[in-house]
Amino acid sequence: MTKKAVLLVEGQGDVLFFQALLRREGLLDVVDIEPPRSFGFPSDSVSLFPKLIEILVGKRMSTGNLDYLGVVADADHTSGGGVDSRWSAITEALKKQRYRIPKNMPKLANTGSIFKNTDGLPPVGLWLMPNHANNGMLEDLILGAADRENPEQSSLLNYADRVVTDLPTRLFGSTHESKAKTYSWLAWQKRPGQTLDVAINGELLDAENTSLKGLVAWLHQVFPGLSRNKRP
Repeated sequence: MTKKAVLLVEGQGDVLFFQALLRREGLLDVVDIEPPRSFGFPSDSVSLFPKLIEILVGKRMSTGNLDYLGVVADADHTSGGGVDSRWSAITEALKKQRYRIPKNMPKLANTGSIFKNTDGLPPVGLWLMPNHANNGMLEDLILGAADRENPEQSSLLNYADRVVTDLPTRLFGSTHESKAKTYSWLAWQKRPGQTLDVAINGELLDAENTSLKGLVAWLHQVFPGLSRNKRP
């Protein structure tokens, strides 16, 4: 019987990035990458994740219609808690579904979390961007993993830093600085205007970056045995 697997993400940019990453890892054909809109919600707000966990775990996993679930969320909101608040909001929803949650968020960067269920339901994985330890978003991971050993890319990245820093007027909040830098950098590639997946498809990232390697390792832990790539 075919295993059913879902990776819950925040929005379309995340979908495109993870499509490229999961394709590279041999997981794309076996894992559905779903933002909130995929479930009929009018927006892709991360605030919907607790409700989606109720749907995916309480209704699908409990009836055998879902075998694997991974959750990826940014930790960039400015309401006063950052990564700790995001951890609390999502893990509280998992607690209600009888998952064992540590009393305090583990502060081991680049590892992610996998929670077990007291009723025997499948484990659920959680990764908070950028590195499961600090405040930030997917774009922070991309900037941190960018291949700065490539002279062309390094010069563009440095210029993006200067341009955003020296803007005469900022219409975006400070938490979105990495987003402005990332999309500026990507706009200057051979094909301007591409989306976040070009970071993977265009081989713009350092495959040995600690956060990127940690994310990939976590994905294989959340979806064990599903990869169609032969891995050592």
